[in-house]
Amino acid sequence: MASESEEYEEEYAYSSEEDGYPVDDEEVSMEWESDNPNAAPMELKVPAAVATKSGIRMSAAEGLRPEMNRRLKDVQEVLNVSQAASNVLLREHNWSKEDLLEAYMSNSDKIMKAAGIYARCGHQVAPKKMSTCEICYDEVSDMLAMPCGHAFCYECWNDFCVNAINDGPACVKTTCPQAGCPEVVTEEEMTKALGDASSELKKFQTYQLRSFVESNPLTRWCPGRGCERVACALSASAMESEGNVAHCDTCGISFCLVCGEEPHAPASCKNLAMWNKNAAMNPKRQTGFWRILRVVRNALVALKRIKDAIT
Repeated sequence: MASESEEYEEEYAYSSEEDGYPVDDEEVSMEWESDNPNAAPMELKVPAAVATKSGIRMSAAEGLRPEMNRRLKDVQEVLNVSQAASNVLLREHNWSKEDLLEAYMSNSDKIMKAAGIYARCGHQVAPKKMSTCEICYDEVSDMLAMPCGHAFCYECWNDFCVNAINDGPACVKTTCPQAGCPEVVTEEEMTKALGDASSELKKFQTYQLRSFVESNPLTRWCPGRGCERVACALSASAMESEGNVAHCDTCGISFCLVCGEEPHAPASCKNLAMWNKNAAMNPKRQTGFWRILRVVRNALVALKRIKDAIT
């Protein structure tokens, strides 16, 4: 026999079917026009089932990689730095070429040191001649060195990179294994330590793309487990008209485009963050909060249907 709480959940469970999305498998081409000055228009393909309803549309994450690579190439050519360095520089400036170039021209050394690529950009330090890895203390004949001059055996490098990537998206900001060294570990070191065909390297590259996607306030990586779809709002007004809620056409979950949490209207993202912080020590309070939101959300949906029927 179902408990009272289970019956409560079933009664007020939110369903995306209530939004009345039309069923149509035909794909529709759209142009990504962003209010964000850093976002360039690009053509995306999304299912009509989502596109005809919402100002927030889903696309494959890989579809945005060409735009990321274009910005990387532009910075490489203008600043005469490697792709690895340009990736770090753009990420530190929210992927805005204009902001990066303005800051770089003002004080390039300061910008490179703050980004953790000073040694990589013309200030490389020659590694010390040694046969002992300073991590495992094994004697080895071949070691992998960072531009900062710190070198370690390939086995220790492999373990270091795998552990960093397992920590999630923050791995793109991993610094040199040497304690206190601010030089950033880039895709160059990851490739040498893990190998071109490594699944971990692919994860690292995906996390780099994710940092690009989430630099734009009108796009967000789907939080579904293992999902590689991206929600793209046509404009800030279009995003607001949809209640900031995106519906993934692959994993089926719905989420707030602003904060990435599950839909929480009418509560704001700020209020939700405050509630989560206060409820961290009391899970029962958090459960009650989501129940109240579901009740209010379903009530708003019912009121909208009544209003539409009257008009």
